[in-house]
Amino acid sequence: MRGIDWVILAFDPQTDRLFYLWMSQHDIGLLVGTRPFLIIDIFEHAFLIDYGLKRNDYVEAFFNVIDWDRVEKRLAA
Repeated sequence: MRGIDWVILAFDPQTDRLFYLWMSQHDIGLLVGTRPFLIIDIFEHAFLIDYGLKRNDYVEAFFNVIDWDRVEKRLAA
C-alpha cells in the first residue's frame, strides 16, 4: 500500500458498526448506504507546505484539532 490518499471513518447502518477504509481515488470505492464521519487527506498536497515530509506530524496535528463532541453527535444522529 502506498500510504497516501484518504482515510475515512464511516458508519454502516446495516451492521450498526463503525469501520475505516483507505480510498485511493475520490470517485472509486465509495460504499453505498454508509455515513462518513471523519476523513483525513493523506495526499502530499495536504501537508507538504506546512510539514515538509513529516507526514506523522501532520496526522498528529489533525487528531489534535478534531472536535470529538461533533463526531459523537454525528454518530448519535
